[in-house]
Amino acid sequence: MRRRALLTALPVLPSLARAQGALGDWPNRPVRVINPFPPGGPGDTYARLLSAHFADRFGQPFIVENRSGGTGAVGTQAVMRSAPDGHVLLFTSISGFSLPPLLLKQPVFDPQRDFAPVSLLIRYPFYLVANPRFTSVAQLVAAAKARPGTLNFSSVGTGSGGHFCAERFRLKAGIEVQHVPYNGAPAALMGVASGQVDYYFDSVGNAQPLVRDGKISGLAITGERRMPIVPEVPTMAEAGFPGFETDLWLGLLAPLGTPAPIISALNTECDRFLALPATRERLHVAAYNAAGGPPEVFAQRIRADVAEWGEVVRLANMNMQ
Repeated sequence: MRRRALLTALPVLPSLARAQGALGDWPNRPVRVINPFPPGGPGDTYARLLSAHFADRFGQPFIVENRSGGTGAVGTQAVMRSAPDGHVLLFTSISGFSLPPLLLKQPVFDPQRDFAPVSLLIRYPFYLVANPRFTSVAQLVAAAKARPGTLNFSSVGTGSGGHFCAERFRLKAGIEVQHVPYNGAPAALMGVASGQVDYYFDSVGNAQPLVRDGKISGLAITGERRMPIVPEVPTMAEAGFPGFETDLWLGLLAPLGTPAPIISALNTECDRFLALPATRERLHVAAYNAAGGPPEVFAQRIRADVAEWGEVVRLANMNMQ
């Protein structure tokens, strides 16, 4: 029996050695993880948690840098122009990656061609929140129709996920409203709470504390079903807008040309991070869903984003810059 166990284990050892050898001495210095948005949003939180996990597993510091501007373009370009050696990574969201180039006549990067996907980490639905004077989607729509062009909505920037979702909502509801872009999720959310803007498509984890405090209203989520953490909040379908199911994502990418063994090692640790009980609990409390899977799953999602939201750009006649 002992001989059989040894023989069974032997084939695994060379594969482990090859995997470690393929990485060479990577990482041989601190790794920069660029978050293309200001501190304080959900992306920043998970970028730091994942970086701490990487540092523990790979034995080098993984340092998060917030490089905001241009709805993610500043930080994203910085990563795109970095050497593809695994020492600069991009932790981003749909709002800073797949969507903004759709509004540019001459995009500064191509989300489908200029990066190597590592892992689609987290997914979560949009959460439609509004000034407390609105208590339902129907009331919000009625107010917008009664005063065309006077109501407004916030976002984390032109071309962000919240901007695109609000444009889809505008089309579905048949309303005319104004867009007020902010620099980052905290500012966009406070714009609603302060009364500067009327509504915002955010996330449950980010917005629910203000809903609980009565500073804003939670009107609907864009998921297929209600969320256990906010069971009283209807889906957009229940609120009168069927077919509105969509979500946001957070993910990790590397410069195009980053060696496949490094991509593979990072992907493996992303899945391990998502499986940790502490991560699972944090995601549950924040109403986020762990995704994970191989890089190709992420690449497929990016392609789907470009196709789906490109159609919204056309139908909504969103301004190209």
